[in-house]
Amino acid sequence: MASHKKHVRVENILDMIDADDSDLETFDNESDSDEDWTPNSQNGVQYNSESDSSSDDEPLIHLVPQSASTSRNSKPTYCWKKQKFCPPSADFKGSPLQPDENQHLLTPYEYFQKFVTPDMISSLAENTNLYSIQKTGKCANTTVKELEQMVGIFFRMGLVRMASVRQYWESESSYEPVSGVMSRNRFELLCTMIHFINNASIDDQAKREDKLWKIRPWLNAMRKQCLEIVPEEHSSVDEMMCQYRGIRSPIRQYIKSKPHPWGFKIWARANSSGLLSDFDVYQGGDGTRTELGQGGDVVAKLTSTLPKHENYKVYADNLFTSIPLLRKLADDGIYYTGTVRQNRLPGISMADESDLRKKGRGSYDYRVDEESNIAAVRWYDNRAVTMLSTTTCLDPIQTTKRWDKKQKKELDVPMPAVIRDYNQHMGGVDLLDSFLAKYRFRIKSRRWYIYLFWHMLSVGLVNAWLMHRRDHKLLNLPKNELLPQRKFQSYVASALVLVNASKKRSLPASSPLPLSKRQITNLPCIDIRKDKVSHWPTKAEKRGRCRLCEVNATTTMCSKCGVRLCFVDDRNCFMNFHN
Repeated sequence: MASHKKHVRVENILDMIDADDSDLETFDNESDSDEDWTPNSQNGVQYNSESDSSSDDEPLIHLVPQSASTSRNSKPTYCWKKQKFCPPSADFKGSPLQPDENQHLLTPYEYFQKFVTPDMISSLAENTNLYSIQKTGKCANTTVKELEQMVGIFFRMGLVRMASVRQYWESESSYEPVSGVMSRNRFELLCTMIHFINNASIDDQAKREDKLWKIRPWLNAMRKQCLEIVPEEHSSVDEMMCQYRGIRSPIRQYIKSKPHPWGFKIWARANSSGLLSDFDVYQGGDGTRTELGQGGDVVAKLTSTLPKHENYKVYADNLFTSIPLLRKLADDGIYYTGTVRQNRLPGISMADESDLRKKGRGSYDYRVDEESNIAAVRWYDNRAVTMLSTTTCLDPIQTTKRWDKKQKKELDVPMPAVIRDYNQHMGGVDLLDSFLAKYRFRIKSRRWYIYLFWHMLSVGLVNAWLMHRRDHKLLNLPKNELLPQRKFQSYVASALVLVNASKKRSLPASSPLPLSKRQITNLPCIDIRKDKVSHWPTKAEKRGRCRLCEVNATTTMCSKCGVRLCFVDDRNCFMNFHN
């Protein structure tokens, strides 16, 4: 039986529309909304399949009835108008930042243990010994201290980089702070046997569901330590890359715009100083589609660990931004600001890039959605950029300096408040990447997940340094007490190698390098000085000034600290130095 199309006259459609001003205001010439009216069955109008009064001279509109599922899943509409934005009351209600309870800075080693805890190293030693038995039939017999020394060697390699790992032990290029800790064969054996989980305890289904199951305990423990950081008011969400160019990994990604395009993609949330607060390693899509999209789901997951309704502010780029995401975060009491793509702004009509280019740099246009109180701002600098925000819009408009090639001078360019806030608080993840790249050494491995292990160790070290900087600022300490990143990493590496170490590896005799007439030995960090393990007095060949009192000349040296310390009746510097 043939199906009949439903017909309705143009006059009948006009009669369906109520002619009140409130209903027709969106069709006014001054309105910015150009949305079309779509008749449906919810208007209470019955459409008959046949009409006796239809004629061939009058145009007919063919209406296809909508199914119930289509009407229920219809996308929400937005009313964008050029009106004043009403900023919400977004005063921060979260926990304030406070320094350590003792009102002093912790040691670099103690900061590092906030992220790489002794329990994590102990579990690593246990699973490494178990894996060596499962693989070779022999136990590696590694200990917590030996694994700490291996991590310390890795950090020292980042401070003094060479072309390969073996060069640190070669006689022509031997580096004593590395080669003097453990042998090359032992270091390579540990790198080969290091493991994070008992393979026999994971079933096949868990292996299929989680591609990172071999390193999942380490990632979960590191994420747990990052979540213990008191979150700041402003944070940003972005992607970071762990460099990897092998072909063995099922989760390797390629991102053209990154400095290292091949590697593992890690979704990260960090504050404006680069301190990592939460992360998730991307394992590839699962084929499901949600209302928020992939980027929106990432932001929703990383912000789910923030306290609700305490007015935290989150920033992200156009990969993540969408209107449903802003509305969801607003329901949780979290405010969002980010760049957005044009195809994610339905029903909006703003000046395009060509129109703003004619007006010059600093020109802008904006719209506000009445229902959700979301502001959309398009600003032209070198090119047009569109922003979405639930906290700020235009005011207060400030000026920024831009270089003009034609006039060959700097000009004052207007900048809306939403652009200023985005530039100020976005970029924490990129800043973290720059800190990681400064003193990082790449150790090659056939096991692709080991690259994530080294990467997370570097993240823990950088996070520890950033916590040191934040506490230094909160305590208003002198500038000379703030450690730079290089020295902080050096102190952590030395503490990992020497703290609670019973003895130092003996090296074969070699021709000594020529020394300067006045050689100054740096003092060891306080963690090494006060561990009370293997600090024996030895006799030096030449007398030198005591490093503690700087008065007496002595030949007595500490075997572990490597500094001269005097023994005098009224001043026992050797004992005072280690207590």
